[in-house]
Amino acid sequence: MRDKFFRPLEQKTRSQLSPLQHIAISTLYRKGSLSMSELALAMQISKQQLTPLVDKLINQGLLAKKKDQDDRRVVRIEVTEQGRNMFSELFAEIKCDLVGKLGALPGEEVDELGRMLKRILRILKNVENAQKQGQ
Repeated sequence: MRDKFFRPLEQKTRSQLSPLQHIAISTLYRKGSLSMSELALAMQISKQQLTPLVDKLINQGLLAKKKDQDDRRVVRIEVTEQGRNMFSELFAEIKCDLVGKLGALPGEEVDELGRMLKRILRILKNVENAQKQGQ
């Protein structure tokens, strides 16, 4: 499964971004502007690890730093238009590949896969909620 489904998708991503860069852009793309501390927490890495990664993405024009409007001491990171376009194109490419592969399955199996994925998502949300309550 890894060789047929996930490895080709990883190779597409890696041709443009490292795994951590992909996670950073993906997180900012979904959540919007975040401070360095918020992004480090969301990615579960230290700010020391995050700083060179963000700097590289800024130099590539994919991210930008902005001053927080409420607190000038806080620097927020956001995805630039170039970064949004690149991420959207990459996501569309990956989605197209996956849809093509799933298109070879019979309809009943696609329906079953859809039900299984919904169940997995519910279970993962329950795990996340349990972790939040345990903190």
